[in-house]
Amino acid sequence: MAQLEYRLLDEENGFPALYGYEQIQKEEIIARCLCDYFIKEGIVYELTSSAKEESLQVIYVKKVEDKPHPQTPGQIKGMGFILLELREFQEEADSYPIMKTLEFGNMQDLLLYAVSLYINFQDSEWEKTSFEIDEDREIFCLYLKQSVKEEGVK
Repeated sequence: MAQLEYRLLDEENGFPALYGYEQIQKEEIIARCLCDYFIKEGIVYELTSSAKEESLQVIYVKKVEDKPHPQTPGQIKGMGFILLELREFQEEADSYPIMKTLEFGNMQDLLLYAVSLYINFQDSEWEKTSFEIDEDREIFCLYLKQSVKEEGVK
């Protein structure tokens, strides 16, 4: 087990701590460091960097928006598995359709998706645009757009 802290990227105020996790699996810390966005208490944060401080992993974030996150609720929480939504990214959209929800029994399977730039899904190649953790819904989300070379193929 390890320790993780999210800090606001605000040098003037000494990088204030936002959230801390005293007992967290190292694989989950890795997944969180790979995320582009972090959602908690309805606030969307963008990850800017991370740092290692002795026994503490730190993730620096900046606030993207204060309004409630527009995504629909995820599946039932607390069922003992890790959830990943595959969502179709569309420029300027207010919400992104869920194409599929995957369930994993371990964090390593999630990490294989998180580190991949391309995902073969629905007989097409999809390109990752971003990866996020939505703590409010206890789910990870992978945003995908159809790969350029696949767009002409229907």
